[in-house]
This record gives sequence, structure tokens and C-alpha cells, in this order.
Amino acid sequence: MPESRYAVWRSESNTSVTDQVPYNSVTYKTFNNVIETILCVAYKHKFIEQVDSGDIFAVDLEKNTAFPYFHCIPNNIGTTTTSIKYTFQLLVMDLVEPGLSNEQQVMSDTAQILQDIIALFRNGSITSPDEPGNDLRIYYTDEDYTLQPFTERFDAAVCGWSTEFTVIVDNPFSACDIPLKDNNNCIQ
Repeated sequence: MPESRYAVWRSESNTSVTDQVPYNSVTYKTFNNVIETILCVAYKHKFIEQVDSGDIFAVDLEKNTAFPYFHCIPNNIGTTTTSIKYTFQLLVMDLVEPGLSNEQQVMSDTAQILQDIIALFRNGSITSPDEPGNDLRIYYTDEDYTLQPFTERFDAAVCGWSTEFTVIVDNPFSACDIPLKDNNNCIQ
């Protein structure tokens, strides 16, 4: 995937983010960074075979043969004075045998996988910088979550769990490093 114009500007800019923020603080994280981190965390889970993101209706589960399957759907972005909250719908699903003989086991396994992903964002070092002595969390969550079950929601006989998941990243909302064409005042 090519870098966005904004990412290229940031990398080529004479003004560095680190000029405004101390070295060990959280740097700016984009929507792409957050999605890629969620997908990476899911991909690293030992029991997830396939990860994806985007509109769930674009997924063809009849052609998908790798289960358990993780899917991340963007919902919305909110801001506070010091952070950005990215909200997603996360789904984990697996195939159910004909006659639903393994449905309870699939529900148990997929619920545990989703709980593991939440735990990694709450307490895991996987979402922190890989620097000795740096306990700073770049991506975190402090929400309470409700997991909702689903069965045969798609073309394949699958069941699993979904939850609305919020990833929080700190952001100082500094106006000093915004790519403006000029610095002329806009007051009319």
C-alpha cells in the first residue's frame, strides 16, 4: 500500500514531530496505524488463521477457507482534548459442523480469542514500543466490553462473537506541525 500524501509530507518535512514532542512520548498515530496494529495483534494470535478489515458485506466466506477468522470494521473516530478514540466492530468466527455439534466449543473458543485481543490492548507489551525500560503504551483501551454472539450470520455456517472496540491513542493536537500552504491569518 503506498504511503498517503500526509505520511510522505511528515517524513519529508523540515519540521519534525519530535521537535514538538519529547523522544519518549507518543508520536502521532493515524487511522492506518491503528488498523494495522489491530490486524497485527489478531494475526499474531496463535488460533486466528485469517485477518481482514473493511465492510463485512464485501467478505465472501464461501471462498474463505481459513478459520477462525477475524474481521475489523471501522465505526467512528472521537476526540478528547488529549487523545483520539478509534472505534471498530471486531468479529471472530469459526465454522460450525453440520448439525451444530461443535457450536458450543466454537462459541467458547471465539469468545476467548476476542477476550485475548482486548487483554493485549489493556495489558500487553505487544502494543508498546520495543525499547528496554519503556513502559509507555502507544495503543490502549480502558473501556468495558460486551461481547455479542452470532450464529449463521453469513453465507457459511459460522458462529462467533462481536464487540464494539475502542482504541485510544494520545494526541497533543499541536497546531505547529500541520501542513498549511501559508501562515496567513484566516480571520475575515
